[in-house]
Amino acid sequence: MRIPITMCHGIRDYGEKPLTVNLLRTFLSIAADLGFESINYDDLAAWRIGAKKLPDRPIMFDFDHPFKNLRYECYDALSSHGFVGNAFVYTRPYDKTYDRDLPWGNDQYEHMTWKEIAELREQGWTIGAHTVSHPNLSELSLIDPTGDRIREELDRCNQVIRDNLGFMPQEFAFTGTSWSSIAEAEVKKRYRFGRLWIIGSEYKVDGQSMRYAELVKVDGLDELDGGPPVAARYITEISDPYRLPSMELQYLLHDPSDFRAYLEGALPLSSPSQTGFCCMGW
Repeated sequence: MRIPITMCHGIRDYGEKPLTVNLLRTFLSIAADLGFESINYDDLAAWRIGAKKLPDRPIMFDFDHPFKNLRYECYDALSSHGFVGNAFVYTRPYDKTYDRDLPWGNDQYEHMTWKEIAELREQGWTIGAHTVSHPNLSELSLIDPTGDRIREELDRCNQVIRDNLGFMPQEFAFTGTSWSSIAEAEVKKRYRFGRLWIIGSEYKVDGQSMRYAELVKVDGLDELDGGPPVAARYITEISDPYRLPSMELQYLLHDPSDFRAYLEGALPLSSPSQTGFCCMGW
């Protein structure tokens, strides 16, 4: 089984490849028309241990950063098709005494209240952790090879979520296209999943550049669209649970035809839609 998984930062109707409400609704309509049904990380965890059967065409919709439009525009768009999402929360805006700021400042974006985050969870969304201040994990491994700072980022983020929502998060999203062996070792102690972010074919790993495909141990050449091999873009039965992929909607999938092709690539080979996908040269 191939499970497509997308990621975005909510509605961003600016920049080179904006994600407007209408474009998000277009993507979701394509997924619904193809018969996909959304799952959350509880579903994924149960499937991995054989305790639950997934829908024939499962899909995951991840959102990083607790921006307010997740609760309203994004929630409304997903729920109109019966979909749920997964939100990963950094906690610096809710933790005023923390001595490190977000890379882009603490007040640039409007963030959800804890009540709004709790409402998403009540509707079936997974709420995961995303550190306190969103550091570059590759650089952090060089600045602090002891791992003390990443442990503080993880534990403090977890505690703030627990204090305000009443539970300890079980999922983690690595920050940016950065990764370190120190961070992964600490993530494994605290969470059942770690999720990466695909915007191209390169990653920063332990202070060095590395192909994403090499990081996740998937063979094959990078694709002509600038991303990793197609096989690296889906969750499968053999995916490393601490190096799960996610495809950013504002990069490789921004054109609806590319989004459709990505979803069709998850369909069984016997599906008529799959034939069209193969003919596109992927």
